[in-house]
Amino acid sequence: MKRVKLLFAVLAVLLSLNAFCEKPTLKFKDHKFRIVQFTDLHWINDAKYEQADDSTYMLMRKVIETEKPDMVVFTGDVVVSSGATKGWEKLDDLMGELKTPFAVAFGNHDTETDLTKPQILKILEKSSYNLTYNADKSIAGVGNCSFPILSENGKKDKWIIYLFDSHAYSQVKTVKGYDWIKHDQIDWYRKQSANYTKENSKPLPALAFFHIPVPEYATIKNQKETVGNCVEDVCSPSLNSGLFASFIDMKDVMGAFCGHDHNNDYIGTIDNICLAYGRKTGYPAAYKEVLERGARVIDLYENDSKFDTYIWALSGQSFNYTFERK
Repeated sequence: MKRVKLLFAVLAVLLSLNAFCEKPTLKFKDHKFRIVQFTDLHWINDAKYEQADDSTYMLMRKVIETEKPDMVVFTGDVVVSSGATKGWEKLDDLMGELKTPFAVAFGNHDTETDLTKPQILKILEKSSYNLTYNADKSIAGVGNCSFPILSENGKKDKWIIYLFDSHAYSQVKTVKGYDWIKHDQIDWYRKQSANYTKENSKPLPALAFFHIPVPEYATIKNQKETVGNCVEDVCSPSLNSGLFASFIDMKDVMGAFCGHDHNNDYIGTIDNICLAYGRKTGYPAAYKEVLERGARVIDLYENDSKFDTYIWALSGQSFNYTFERK
């Protein structure tokens, strides 16, 4: 009898742990879905930066409490110092307290700590609100993944979210500067996109998130229709690996969102695809930075291939932009 009771006790614990780790399902509410993009927190685990980190933490809390997003996406350079575990755990504590699903696309400085990206992912995977995972461990990078946003009744895929690891610095001696999203990652995306299209009998509208901008961001920088701050050069890879071209081929990604360049937050359109920066969120400064800290808010619509987006800061909302696929 004691063995039976013990068995039931063990099963109860396992079931409770499974329920705790169950990932949230993303669904439209009142035919709308809101995403907040935080980028470049540059969290530094050091007493000298405690005030700046606290300001970043309180800003994120304020944004989430005010905007009530259905999910948050962090586009890289989140924790950039030793003692990184504490930073990631504090981030997870905030998301858990506010019951907000979140995902992370790693940046170049996330690799310059005492944790590797696989180790960071293991920390994230302990959270019941984390959505980041490795969709294919055989391809370059960590955290390349996709997930659907379901209809309000939970029966249909309506939008798709893609996350890409944009790596750090070129590993090819003859190519200087930043690294690029690799061909095997792009092949993975194309297969994922084709599967979603086949399952739904049409391409589903999608968004892509990564840290380092692709070279096409430089093309839209000076267009008349582009809105927002264009204060610094586009720090993209010098090599174009073709991710944007694949977005055109697959006919699903409507908008791509990055971080990396702390003084840029502009948004514009090229070849019927929207390219946008987030607004730098973190108060620790990596170089001369001129923009008020904040976030980007993105509103999706269940039955329309369009989204609205704007920059959120403590001083107010700015650079409202609507993109609708023609």
